[in-house]
Amino acid sequence: MKSIDWKDWEIFCRVVEGGGFTQGAELAEVPKSSASAAVARLEGQLGVRLFERTTRRVRVTQRGQQLYDRVSPLFGALREISAEAASVSDEVSGTIRIATPYEVGSQHLSPTLNRLLKQHPSLRVQLDVSWDQPDLIRHGYDLAFVMTDTGLHDSSFASKRVVLIERAFYAAPSLIRERGLPRSPQDLVGWPTVGNLDDTHWEFLRDHVETFSMDVQPRICTHNAEVRLKAAVDGLGITRLSPRFVHEQLVQGQLVRVLPGYSSSPLKVYVLMPARKLMPASVRAFLNALEETLGVPETRRPAPRATPLPEAAQASIVEQPAGDDGTPTVLSLE
Repeated sequence: MKSIDWKDWEIFCRVVEGGGFTQGAELAEVPKSSASAAVARLEGQLGVRLFERTTRRVRVTQRGQQLYDRVSPLFGALREISAEAASVSDEVSGTIRIATPYEVGSQHLSPTLNRLLKQHPSLRVQLDVSWDQPDLIRHGYDLAFVMTDTGLHDSSFASKRVVLIERAFYAAPSLIRERGLPRSPQDLVGWPTVGNLDDTHWEFLRDHVETFSMDVQPRICTHNAEVRLKAAVDGLGITRLSPRFVHEQLVQGQLVRVLPGYSSSPLKVYVLMPARKLMPASVRAFLNALEETLGVPETRRPAPRATPLPEAAQASIVEQPAGDDGTPTVLSLE
């Protein structure tokens, strides 16, 4: 009996998951030509067409989908067995694959990763930027960080909340000179806004109690906080961001915190992981380092010394209280 090349089956699954040969080859970590050849071999062996191919798109056939639904969970189980077997060793080595939103990676994970890599020379980290909640098993991630202002989607993965990020409202001095200094949330109605893709309204909280909600139709909608920040600095609209993320712009006088007595609903950051009985040593070491880095006893860190705004900004923005401490509330792993 001819032996079965299971690698071709795995590549077939990756092509289905990637929605085409280009993305599927990336997921399988093989050249696109190798992915095409693997699927062609599999179709020849089975005597069925697995994909409908046109010049514009690739679509899995009904029979191909049926085979994928049966085979894909088996590869997931094999990856789980492999990870559990590797966890028997206490050596922190190999590669940790992590998915994270940009802001979480740049603002919160970098210190942990740098510290861990210095301690363990045999360890490697692959960090992918993703704003969606990924399927860890399907995409081969060891951990995924998800940022949300509500809660997690239904998930079979284990999860822990690691960070609670405060948000406040910021605008460029030029926009405030043009519109006038707002003294209540209601004064912002009609202002241009720069927001997230999911923003339909902004909540205004005073002492952690919501006092006003404003409908928004942002001129720029994007998950990319860097784009929102730059748009706000250019005076295109008021934006809602983490105080830590805008600290440098506040110090330089490029942005001003609007209505400093108010905040908005915080963002919750969760870390997702496969519900394994045995966790790989590398993942366990990363989570321990993350808790040591973020899990401080205080809910706030000391505020940096306030830096005066440029004279041009001071001349037009009066009665503006001192800037925010620039640090989000940090919670230890639950």
